[in-house]
Amino acid sequence: MRTLLRSGAAILLSAALAGCAGAPGVAGSTSNAKLVQGPPISDIVTPFDKALTCLNGRIARPLVFSVGAVLDQTGKESFTDGGVGKFVTQGAGDMIQSALFKAGATVVNRRDPRVMTTEAEWRIRDTSRQIPSSFYITGSINSLDFIPGSGAEVEVAGVGGRYRQNRILVGLDLAMTDANSGLIVANVPLQKQIFSSEAGIGVGRFIGDQLTNVDFGGREREAIHFALRQMLNLSTFELLTQVMKAENFADCRLFVDRAHGYVDNTKTAQAVDAMEKAKASARAVGAPPPGAPPARPVASAAAPPGVGMGTRSGVPATAPAAGRAEKPYPGASGAFAGASGGKAETELSDQAKAQAILTQ
Repeated sequence: MRTLLRSGAAILLSAALAGCAGAPGVAGSTSNAKLVQGPPISDIVTPFDKALTCLNGRIARPLVFSVGAVLDQTGKESFTDGGVGKFVTQGAGDMIQSALFKAGATVVNRRDPRVMTTEAEWRIRDTSRQIPSSFYITGSINSLDFIPGSGAEVEVAGVGGRYRQNRILVGLDLAMTDANSGLIVANVPLQKQIFSSEAGIGVGRFIGDQLTNVDFGGREREAIHFALRQMLNLSTFELLTQVMKAENFADCRLFVDRAHGYVDNTKTAQAVDAMEKAKASARAVGAPPPGAPPARPVASAAAPPGVGMGTRSGVPATAPAAGRAEKPYPGASGAFAGASGGKAETELSDQAKAQAILTQ
């Protein structure tokens, strides 16, 4: 009888092993293993995409943006005991480039110049025909701090529950630089806490003289690199809007959902607040709000035809753009010297004119 039981157990074990051979990832030596099909591929959507796409069409096409080095300077990595290597993404610059493209900006590739330089060395490409950058973005992911967590565990009569949580603090700094002068025209620091938690319940009971334990639990954690992409998208939006007039981006800023992120202590927040206060003051006195088109001057009865009020020597009050001194865009420390030194300060270089377009 004992021999019969052993034979039956061996048969069952063999059948189980044969069944495992047909399981996903397991196959015979002469056949391919069946691949597991997971969730479908999808495009990446962040809570700040609407704010970026809202800027599409509001950024002058002559302005050209590029992305320089956006480095991982956290110094955190792990390669032993099943470590994951670098803790944060090494492709932050490519994420910023995607954010610029989503905002409708004119973007040139400075992420990998190897094709261009190779073709230049082969004398089949003239590098002087490459489009120069008006602005470029650089920065770093420079902090990654593991915040000690906390938790609790209670067990009564063999039945208990547990809960624990931990956090990781990630910080970055980005800057946008005027490629013509080297002046930093926009800067933004951001940080985010990455949240993780674990919860479970366990039950222990004696069944006869045997102790039986049953445990249920789960863990969850925000995806670090997706959180970084959200930070980079929000920071790109902030950099672009820091060199725009408040009335040109205030409605786009409303798409920034405070449940996912906010920038309340930056130049854009101050500019929007100042604009709202100015509008409130204008409404109180009945004046046109900021950004409204100026009223057309009423011609005087004694004035010659074609000459309105507020003119001098027959010159219209609204002179052509070429005859006016453009104001530097918000964030500039003063008028640009221009590329043709020696001329009057009121004359702008082509680069400065292009920068002025961004504020219109």
